Amino acid sequence: MTAPVPSVSDCTLIPDLLGASRPAGWAELRKAAESALQHQDLPTAKDEDWKYSDLRNLKALAFAPGRPETVDIKGSILPEARGTRLVFVNGHFDPHHSCTSALPQGVRLLHLSSASEAAPQLGSLSQTGDSDIFANLNSARFLDGAYVFVPKHVKVESPLHLLFMSHASGAATVSQPRIIVVVEPGAEVELIEEYTGNGTYFTNSCVEIFVGENAELRHERIQRESTGAFHISNLRAKISRDGRYHSRTISFGASFSRQAPQISIQGTGADVVLDGLALLNGNQFADTHSILDHTQPDCTSHQLHKAIVDDEARAVFNGRIFVRKGAQGTDARQQSRNLLLSEKARVDTKPQLEIDTDDVKCAHGAAIGQLDPEELFYLQSRGLNDQAARNLLTYGFAADLLAHIPVTSLRRQLRQAVMARTNATDLASDLGEMA
Repeated sequence: MTAPVPSVSDCTLIPDLLGASRPAGWAELRKAAESALQHQDLPTAKDEDWKYSDLRNLKALAFAPGRPETVDIKGSILPEARGTRLVFVNGHFDPHHSCTSALPQGVRLLHLSSASEAAPQLGSLSQTGDSDIFANLNSARFLDGAYVFVPKHVKVESPLHLLFMSHASGAATVSQPRIIVVVEPGAEVELIEEYTGNGTYFTNSCVEIFVGENAELRHERIQRESTGAFHISNLRAKISRDGRYHSRTISFGASFSRQAPQISIQGTGADVVLDGLALLNGNQFADTHSILDHTQPDCTSHQLHKAIVDDEARAVFNGRIFVRKGAQGTDARQQSRNLLLSEKARVDTKPQLEIDTDDVKCAHGAAIGQLDPEELFYLQSRGLNDQAARNLLTYGFAADLLAHIPVTSLRRQLRQAVMARTNATDLASDLGEMA
């Protein structure tokens, strides 16, 4: 007999906000997902995909929905996106801090509960009955989220910024953002999806992305939740012919985090980049479970995932690449590179390739190591003390993934944050990275 969904089911306290203005199908999606939840339990170490993830701390907390709050977003403002920004606080749309005045004609950036045109895409990739209980939980009980639509052949010059903030000053809270992104054929856009907050709370997001023919979506995903937070993200993307989806996830917050992107390449000539960087210390835990599914010929995918792990923190990477029958000409590369900074830090990495056709170029690899003694010696011979040399090399390990972030202010923010985490701030002027 299947037990009821454990304490996360306290999310049922979220009020039913069904209304006429919501996308058609919203009610049906929630009802079907709620039904699916009745047959699911939270995963345990016996589940292969969760064997390293300990959810006991998440289960132990009773989460209640957060209320709309007045927050200060100064530290998260990106000047490039002043007129192309949506803000959500504790899962609620915040109209006072949101501004869409700089959107080009035809581009839609809406909070989801007001976007009736989102109906065709809602739930079409993250389907009800999903094997992932957290995807179902989101489908059943999300309050609101964002809808992004870029029409055919429109190139959006300003980045679109989705900022999700959580403020839990007392009891633990939960928010479950839902995001739908549609980039029509020939269109191009830069999207920034950012999570931050304070206190003890649980963020359970679900993202559905559609990249049309010869369209391009550059997607920066920033997770800098509070140290008391739990963060789980499910992302599903469908890439059409000659479409380009380039994603980079930077994670250095949350006590427990899990990213689960699943990219389906469904058109010839498509190109996918799926990079990630996790910086962990203390007792933090971060898990990345990714799937890149090649179903059509002559497509490329490149994935580079890095983790810097200190103290007693732990990182997990499980990246799977599928090359289906008929997907000849595929060029797929995957690397997992990990840096351990203490004896108690731990990384478990498992890149996987499953190839069902021939005439492909596929490679994967994984490395777990410590700082190179020869490189340390070289820097010390140039006048740096031992600690400064370690800090510089640690920062350098992460820097290449930050260097390609196209939004200047975001790149600067993240470099400063990474420098602070790697104790390399004092070396900033020497590196010339602060500009």
